[in-house]
Amino acid sequence: MTDVRGTKAGLLAAVSRGRFGLRGRRTRVVGLRNSAEPDPASAERTRVHQAFLGRVVAYLCADAGIRQFVDWGCPVPGTAERIRAAAPEASVVHIAPAGTSGVLSAADTAVVAADGAGVPAQLDELTARGLLDLDEPVAVLMTRPFAAGEPPEGIADLYRAMRGGGYLVLSAAVPHRELVRALGPFAPVDPGAADITWWPYPDEDVSARGSGTLGALGRAPARRPR
Repeated sequence: MTDVRGTKAGLLAAVSRGRFGLRGRRTRVVGLRNSAEPDPASAERTRVHQAFLGRVVAYLCADAGIRQFVDWGCPVPGTAERIRAAAPEASVVHIAPAGTSGVLSAADTAVVAADGAGVPAQLDELTARGLLDLDEPVAVLMTRPFAAGEPPEGIADLYRAMRGGGYLVLSAAVPHRELVRALGPFAPVDPGAADITWWPYPDEDVSARGSGTLGALGRAPARRPR
């Protein structure tokens, strides 16, 4: 079992137990461009988010055996590199909202512009292009933080489509209960929701000041095709 909690041991065990959908119909492959240098506060938020994704990816690759990733929202650069460092054979596709493709850094990774398309349309696009196999486990990283009362759309659609099972990762500056509720049918993985600065440690186990943004991981079981 890979210990993504650093020096403190502990299992990431599943416990029993949307508005991210981008409306529209068209998708297209877009180019990459360099983003402007962020201010110090923005740079620190990016660093914390990258470290959080690094721990999530380490668990998903080493312990959950995931080899397909969809980075849905692309909030920080370097995700594809982190995934491939953990599992060189893993496939990665970015779904980038308008104006965000510049945060991406891997030129050899598929980038699809969301252009307002909802979750079912995006999944159809990815499978039609051979970028995603929903009969195999997949991890969807929807970690662009959402606002209170505005959870991602299409979570139930995503769950139903993941016939091979997999995981969903969310983040938001909202109360713990609201973030876990946003996972919908996905079963929360211990510790439920925790500040991304120290996830997967539970917040009550850490006295240091956090970022104020929480992260949560949910699991969908594999289901046999009908």
